[in-house]
Amino acid sequence: MPTLHTCTICQKQTVSVVPTENGWVCFECYNSGKAKKEKRVRNNEEEQIQSEFFRSVKFVFPQIPDKLLFAVPNGGSRNKIEAVNLKRQGVKSGVADVILLIPRGGFSALCLEFKAKTGIQSAEQKEFQIQAENNGNKYVIVRSAAQAIEEVRNYLLLK
Repeated sequence: MPTLHTCTICQKQTVSVVPTENGWVCFECYNSGKAKKEKRVRNNEEEQIQSEFFRSVKFVFPQIPDKLLFAVPNGGSRNKIEAVNLKRQGVKSGVADVILLIPRGGFSALCLEFKAKTGIQSAEQKEFQIQAENNGNKYVIVRSAAQAIEEVRNYLLLK
């Protein structure tokens, strides 16, 4: 059972919270701008790991249908107009980098979050992980293409 926390801004009790220096803040207050957001530093190493994964995966797992393993376009630098358009179209920050949309072992899908050796999840990524796992998905943080391949292999072996 997930732990309930009280938002330090609106006092609402919820499991959907972001830890801040002043305590827990619910995602409603966090996304409305009432709480100070941390600036995310882009890391090219994560992009390189993910690119290496996609170069390899089609050879290692030719049985995976091409359209069921995909990257989510939720990162990258964009101008303000493009960012607003993507947000209107439903792009959400924090969503895992790669999703394998094949059910296995009681899970609906496998969500892979690519991180550099010292990379950490943003608050939005932590919230996505909670929501994904609470709704029957497997979520894994990977720090190399080889680890990502191994996680996909292990996932596909689940009965």
